[in-house]
Amino acid sequence: MGFAEEVFAAFRRGETEAVEGLSRRELERSRAAGDAAGEVDALCMLARVAVRRGDLAGCQELATQAFEVAAEQGDRGLRRGPVHVLAAVARMRGDLEAARSLFLESIALREEAGLADLVVWEQLNLGYVELESGEVGRARELFGRVREYAAERGVADLVPYGVLASAVLAERDGNVAQAAGLLAEVDRALRERGQVLDPDDAEVRAALRGRLVEVLGEKGLREAGAG
Repeated sequence: MGFAEEVFAAFRRGETEAVEGLSRRELERSRAAGDAAGEVDALCMLARVAVRRGDLAGCQELATQAFEVAAEQGDRGLRRGPVHVLAAVARMRGDLEAARSLFLESIALREEAGLADLVVWEQLNLGYVELESGEVGRARELFGRVREYAAERGVADLVPYGVLASAVLAERDGNVAQAAGLLAEVDRALRERGQVLDPDDAEVRAALRGRLVEVLGEKGLREAGAG
């Protein structure tokens, strides 16, 4: 298993300290070896560590460094990681126009490389930007693609994210009980996979849970099976 596969698996398990250690070692190795691709990957993972710790400014700085390294190489493929991270930071900061533009660029880069699974992940992220921008129909369309793709292709890591998107839409449509049940399904899927949500999606889950508690109370949410 190479660096990228190992470190992504650890990040998805929530092993933040391990990810940081692996990424710092990879950054040192890649810079010494003149390996631009390795340097970009390491910087992007350190950016993800920063955002998981709530340091958006640090994440932005590291992702920008990664983007600059990629730009110096003139290799569009190297831009995929930095553009994705910069898009996520823009979304978390509420800069929806910048987030939309960056996610669309990220989708195009992934389509160019024939990375269908990664295109769908980015469509999920774009769906939240559209939802937060009031484009509910567009968000519903994008979320539907994600759920369909996850079911058809058996992309296990994507399943909790698709269910979370369904829960958000259910709550928005006024189906509070359904949203609570779906939130419980998200939590079960994460436990079964030993998986932790990415930082931006963890924010979505926390915000949804807070809104559901306002309506159902803690007891009602527990009765629905949600933590």
